[in-house]
Amino acid sequence: MSEQTQMCRMDAGDIPFGMVLKDLAGWNQLPVDWERFQEYEPDGCFLVRWEGRPGGTAITIAYEQLFGWVGMVLVHPDMRRRGLGTALLMAGIEYLEGRGVAAVKLDATPMGKELYDTIGFVDEYRLARWQGRGRNVALPSGLRELGLADLDTLAAFDRPIFGADRRRVLRRLLAEPAIRVAGEFAGDELQGYAAIRPGQKALYFGPWIAQGTETAERLWQWGLAMGADAPMFVDVLDPAPHGRELVSASGFEQQRELIRMFRGTNISPGRPELQCGILGPETG
Repeated sequence: MSEQTQMCRMDAGDIPFGMVLKDLAGWNQLPVDWERFQEYEPDGCFLVRWEGRPGGTAITIAYEQLFGWVGMVLVHPDMRRRGLGTALLMAGIEYLEGRGVAAVKLDATPMGKELYDTIGFVDEYRLARWQGRGRNVALPSGLRELGLADLDTLAAFDRPIFGADRRRVLRRLLAEPAIRVAGEFAGDELQGYAAIRPGQKALYFGPWIAQGTETAERLWQWGLAMGADAPMFVDVLDPAPHGRELVSASGFEQQRELIRMFRGTNISPGRPELQCGILGPETG
């Protein structure tokens, strides 16, 4: 970094600046999203300053020592072309690699991929953001809403599919009143689950994980019903084509493509064919 550049920890008082950057980028996060990042990884949230002025942000989250995520790499338009984005990215990578993760992952735009290719990242698979609206329809039968009492069951089901334990993230999904989570069971065995949460521009549907296509469809119908004609986003993985087929058949339109990439050794890829929708590009 240059002498004008200072890398700092991003704290609660920096969230309003993060929201400015997020709004300029047209992204969907709310202040509570930044608060979650700072809870998950307080020393892995970064604010970069240029000559004392705030210039950009980045966040990270480590999932055991299997892999970690870098996200929310944002630079103010007035501060671009000073290397701040690269400095933020490298701060996130160095933090995660210092935590001992085997791989650092991120969801890249095609433009961002040009940089990531040069610093050791390789493609894992593709995903796409889809946008549409919920529907005022009856809730599908056979599902039930999940709460904190279901955390152990949910975390055990999720771990082999996601590829790592994300209990602390799932706990927040179950605990926040504004977030709804539903699951389908066969007897006592969880077959799939999905969550829907508010955003500034649209509701966000995900994670959306299912053992079979019928479960995936019922969870999707639940999400549409919970959306109740509001705008919705969902990020669908290419390895789970039935997810793409369901959202397309519901009139959703593809908004943008992303490339999931990793640097290091991808020792725990999980089962992406069962992950119809992700938690979010910033957290995997």
